[in-house]
Amino acid sequence: MIGLVIATHADLAIQLLEAAQGIVGPMSQTRTMCMDKPCDPDALERQMALMIAEVGRDGDGVLVMTDMFGGTPANVAARFLTDSTVEVINGVNLPMLLKFPASRQTLPLPELTQFLQEYGQKSIVVSRDLMGCGPN
Repeated sequence: MIGLVIATHADLAIQLLEAAQGIVGPMSQTRTMCMDKPCDPDALERQMALMIAEVGRDGDGVLVMTDMFGGTPANVAARFLTDSTVEVINGVNLPMLLKFPASRQTLPLPELTQFLQEYGQKSIVVSRDLMGCGPN
């Protein structure tokens, strides 16, 4: 089973996971990593390495979702891209997390990553446009 690490600023990762689990139920092989204040990047890398090893124990790979490209969580996660069993998506949102549990059962890591990226992007909509209300 593909593992998941959600890495964000502050406690966003915890809140996203709690919201997702409140809708789809418990998510096994999932960990959250919250980075609040400036911290030693090497210490953060060691912490993330432990989480990746834990959730990736099956050998099916690990997806790391971060809140935004260029931030500390994304920069730390990018250090693991030399490992072909780790993928990183930046810009995590709740719809992506809701699709993750079922999708990781049927898709290999590269396809899962692409699917969730596209799904997350499609879930960002302007309500007025979606509902056909037109401008005020």
